[in-house]
Amino acid sequence: MLFLLITILLLTETLFLVLKHDRKSFLVFMSSLSLFTFIFGILLYIAKKGGITEVTSILLFGPDAVRRYLQYMVMTLGSLGYIVAVGRCAFPFFILLSAFSFSYFPLAIRMKRLWWALLVIPLLSLLIYIPDFFKCFIANESWSVKAVVYASRIWIYIYVIAALAAMAYEYHSRTSSFFRRRFLTKVMILGSLCIVYLLYANQDPAQIYLFYSNDYMWNLGLLYLAPGISDGTYALVMSLSLIASILGCAGTFKYIRVILDDEHEEIELRQKAHAASIGVGMFIHGTKNELLSSRILISRIERSGYSSSDLDELKVMNEKLIKRMDKLHSAISRSSVHLDPAFLSDIIDDAGRKAAMACPGIQLAVRNDPRIMILADPESLSEAISNIMVNGWEANIANGSSDPVSVSVKIERLWVSISIQDSGTGIPKDIQKHIWEPFYSSKNSSSNWGMGMYFARRMIRMHLGSVRFETKAGDGTRFIILLPRYDKKDFAE
Repeated sequence: MLFLLITILLLTETLFLVLKHDRKSFLVFMSSLSLFTFIFGILLYIAKKGGITEVTSILLFGPDAVRRYLQYMVMTLGSLGYIVAVGRCAFPFFILLSAFSFSYFPLAIRMKRLWWALLVIPLLSLLIYIPDFFKCFIANESWSVKAVVYASRIWIYIYVIAALAAMAYEYHSRTSSFFRRRFLTKVMILGSLCIVYLLYANQDPAQIYLFYSNDYMWNLGLLYLAPGISDGTYALVMSLSLIASILGCAGTFKYIRVILDDEHEEIELRQKAHAASIGVGMFIHGTKNELLSSRILISRIERSGYSSSDLDELKVMNEKLIKRMDKLHSAISRSSVHLDPAFLSDIIDDAGRKAAMACPGIQLAVRNDPRIMILADPESLSEAISNIMVNGWEANIANGSSDPVSVSVKIERLWVSISIQDSGTGIPKDIQKHIWEPFYSSKNSSSNWGMGMYFARRMIRMHLGSVRFETKAGDGTRFIILLPRYDKKDFAE
């Protein structure tokens, strides 16, 4: 059972590495691999030592064939002890680096650069536990053996507790419920690995090296290996291991699902946008030529001396259509933006002005921060944000609400969160999966072509950000725009 659990954990984190393949997933994978190595070494030791009941054998190994295979595997005590040493010393190092890689408080940021300093103690321990060195210089004196055993326990517990503390502090420091929910999956992954490891962390390689020489070393190993321990104790340890493993796998699969959903959504939208752009390009070109011809005709009529309110209205309508054609062409064809340092407050203010022009009477309640800077193309980003503002106000009007659309800005570590909350009826489930699609609109209006939300998402992603929404029937919808901060100096302070 234990052998199966750690194998499943390793396979799960391997899948995580294959799909994500970045520094964070690599560190999590190495944590899982070192945990597997450590517990595999312990199970190999138990199989060779023997003296366990049939029930305990099932709890640890599952089928008896697994135990017998490990029992008759040819291996010296020195090699077996060093397998345990490698896994035992590598796990705290990789789990602490993993915790720091997911965290953004000042100490974690510094330690990401000084990772080599965390490697000194694990490497020193591995040097001490080299079988020949250990037997020649450590095992001759009982006091030196105990010193090494207890010193290794101290630094191991410090590393693992520091990793758990870093994750807990990072989770607590995230003020937004959205960020906390996203970070909880990472806490589940690393926390579960730590729990499984701590259940077996007291197993010291010294006990394996001195298997035939020092009886007192039994007191320095795992309690579960001591003579007379009941099957119930093993069952309790296995239950804790099972619960932790399930939480770790659940957190990993949830994180993987988010990655796959994002990638699937992006691929699907790209395909739809590409298919739409082919026909739209021809439509825009032909329609705009006709509108420009209409502009010339209107100009000729005006020069002839004819004047009427109908002609003025026709002229305004024609110019609006030309502008909309230009905007539609920009939404479909624009593939890059030029990013420069800019104050986010200026961009949001400009977005508010554009929203007021597009939707007279719009009410906005803006909570801004004039100190925040981002890298942006102010014109395109403000246009994207204004589209979401207008969408929120239209939802308020449709629901008969006169409440303003709430726009608030928060700093979340190295990111800026822009929250846009409306008081509408919420987005129905059958519409939620379509709102980012080009030319999709649930509004019965000749002025709505379904490009606003598509353009907003595309521009935000071009700014190295992302946009999500949370909606609930009767409680409105909240759009959350995440953009990387430009000025990291304030954050470090």
